[in-house]
Amino acid sequence: MIDDESLRNLEKLHKLKEEGVITAEDFAAAKERLLKGQPKRPQALPMTMRAAGTGLPAEEDYLGWALLPLKRYAQFDGRSTRKEFWMFLLAINVVFAGLLTIAFIDTDYLGQLGMLGKVAVLVLVIGVLGAFVPYIALLVRRFHDQNKSGWFAAINLIPYLGALIVLGFMLVQGDTGDNDYGPDPRA
Repeated sequence: MIDDESLRNLEKLHKLKEEGVITAEDFAAAKERLLKGQPKRPQALPMTMRAAGTGLPAEEDYLGWALLPLKRYAQFDGRSTRKEFWMFLLAINVVFAGLLTIAFIDTDYLGQLGMLGKVAVLVLVIGVLGAFVPYIALLVRRFHDQNKSGWFAAINLIPYLGALIVLGFMLVQGDTGDNDYGPDPRA
């Protein structure tokens, strides 16, 4: 027998599924628990936090924003927000700083790396190589967000000043509304 509260909860679950906040599997599991009268479990909350109606992470899902460029690994078309760029850059720098700290701590007085330091440097090198393509794709999408060609990312090749110029461009807010490169990712 379904009571009024269970029926309201079922309607809320259906609305969350339709808005894309929870997956169909999460909906089915929660519906099954409601119909059987089982109590809610904290683990039943959706693992992915997404903004309603978009494929983007929720505003407060910082890890989701940092990992979004890795999910869009070599996607050079479309647009990306400033938040996506800066959260990715922050996450990459924190991970790299942690690995460099481990390597520094495992260095002896002669400058020789220990086993843990060598592993940290190896992971760092693999990480740099693995993050290169998503970083370039993210730069291209950020320039697209400002209605500029993705080739502006080549400014990075200018010695000394190129990276600073590109970082300055990354601070600029993108176009509001649709532009030549796609719909507004913030809409």
